[in-house]
Amino acid sequence: MILYDANAPGPNPVVVRLFVHERQGLQFDVETIDLVGLENRRPAYLRHVNARGEVPALRLDDGTIITEITAICGYFDEIARGGRRLFGDTPAERAVIHMWTRRVYLEIVLPFVSWWRGTEAAERAYRGHRILMPEARRSHRLLADQGLNQLDHDLEGRRFIACDDVTMADILLYGFMGANIATGEIPWIDAPQRPNVAAWLARMAARPSSGTMMESLGARIDN
Repeated sequence: MILYDANAPGPNPVVVRLFVHERQGLQFDVETIDLVGLENRRPAYLRHVNARGEVPALRLDDGTIITEITAICGYFDEIARGGRRLFGDTPAERAVIHMWTRRVYLEIVLPFVSWWRGTEAAERAYRGHRILMPEARRSHRLLADQGLNQLDHDLEGRRFIACDDVTMADILLYGFMGANIATGEIPWIDAPQRPNVAAWLARMAARPSSGTMMESLGARIDN
């Protein structure tokens, strides 16, 4: 099994790395893709790994390719040896965690990523690979702020998003928020006026896994 990781701290690779470090009990090889050099948009990667040119991707032993970070993390959650499932153990837990994972993605992550995709930095990074909408930046920021304000209300009296411990919902949101806070590309995302979100960010940042999520994975994972 091969995970195609990136040589850059993009939020999507960061989410999968964070999940791997939190989940434990995983064994796979890693191939690092030169995201800076646009290796992910070259014919070999597009033909043999992911026709959409996105990283990360996971190649199973039978050749099946899994893309999309929640799908990759979900597969890892199923095959990990021992440890606590980060998508939940029971049907009810899984439903709640999926609900919150979808909420934070649609209400917070997607709007602030869309805001960033309207910047000059995004134009340089994508170089025509995506259709960008710089004219919608104001709306995307308002949507992200609304989602963060709602999350601040939701987190009242809670340590983590979906239950009493870290789940995929926390990993997805912190992977994106933490990566963008670290790079400074979205300066308004870490607003101190949201005390519950700020406390949650501090709890996530203090976890050992968060200290290594910005770094590419080694050639072999056996944790």
